[in-house]
Amino acid sequence: MPLNPASALRRQDERLAVPALRPRRAPLEVVGREVQLIVNARASGAGEGGDVLARATSALRAAGGRVHARLTADEAQFAAAVRGAGDRRLVLVGGDGTVHALANLGLPALPPAGLLPAGRANNIARALGIPVDWAAAAELAVRGRPAGVDVLQVVTPERTLYAVEGVSGGFHAAARHRYRGENSADLAAGVRAFASELAAFRAHRVVLRADGAPMFDGPAAQVFLSNLPLFGFGFRVAPMADPADGRLEAIVLDAATRRGVVGLLAAARRGTHIGREDVSWKRATRARLEVPMALVADAQPLGVTTATVTVDPGRLRLVVPERRA
Repeated sequence: MPLNPASALRRQDERLAVPALRPRRAPLEVVGREVQLIVNARASGAGEGGDVLARATSALRAAGGRVHARLTADEAQFAAAVRGAGDRRLVLVGGDGTVHALANLGLPALPPAGLLPAGRANNIARALGIPVDWAAAAELAVRGRPAGVDVLQVVTPERTLYAVEGVSGGFHAAARHRYRGENSADLAAGVRAFASELAAFRAHRVVLRADGAPMFDGPAAQVFLSNLPLFGFGFRVAPMADPADGRLEAIVLDAATRRGVVGLLAAARRGTHIGREDVSWKRATRARLEVPMALVADAQPLGVTTATVTVDPGRLRLVVPERRA
C-alpha cells in the first residue's frame, strides 16, 4: 500500500508547462561561429543521412555558422566526433537517443551542445523549449548560450549509466523489453510489445525509498523516476518536473488489473494522473528500488534488477531559449 499518497495535489491541465532553463547570460550576437555538426544517421526521424547533413549544414550556415560536418553511424563514431570538436560549437542532429549518448560519454566534462531535433518523440527538445523547426533551432544553436541540464545517474548491480528523460519500472519497462523494432519509429513493433505484456500482466512488487525514507511498499503496475516532464512516446509522466532543479520525480501507478493499468497509462499520457488516489508522487534527489523489476533508462533496457537513481545536477550543457521575465 502507498505510504505517501499525493491525493491533495491538484490535477494538471492538458498543457505542458515546463520552467525554462536560465542561461548564465543573455544570448549575444555571434557572427561566423565555428560549428561542429554531428548527424546521427540512426535517429528515428532522420531519414537519409546525406540529405539531413546537407539540410542541417544549410540551416546552420544561414544562422551564421561556419560548419564542419560529420555523419556518424554508431556510438564509437559519435564519441570520436564529439571528442574531435575542439573549441567549435557542437551541434547535434538527432533525437532523444542522441542526447542520451552525449550524456553517457566518458569525458571529464561534456561540451556544450546545440540540438536540431530529428527524432520521433523529441521529448528533450520539447521539454527544454528547443524549436523543432530547423531554421529556428539552428539560430538558437549558433547564437544561444548553454544552460545546465540535470541527468539521472542509474546504478544497478550490473552497470552504471545516465538517463536524461528518466527511469521506468514495471509494465512499461517489461513491454519495452519485448520491443523488437530497429528504433522508436516502428509503431507496429510497439503495439505488439504492449499487447503481449498486457496479456501477461501482473502487478509488480515495488519497494521504493525516496531520500532514504519509505515511499511505497506493495504491488503496483508502474514506477517512473522522471527528470523531464515527458517520457517514452509523448507520455506526460511528470508535468511538474523541472530539469534544472537538482531533483527527480518519483511516481508510482497502483493498478492490479489490465483495465486498471490501461486507464492509468492513458491518464499518464494526458498528464492527468497526478493527484489520483491510486498514484503516489514525491520529489527527491535519490531513489532506491530495492526489489528486482524490469527497468528501462530512457529507451535502454536494463533487465530485471534493482537500481539506485540519483540526480547529477547540470551534467549536460545544452543551448536553450533565454528565459523571459
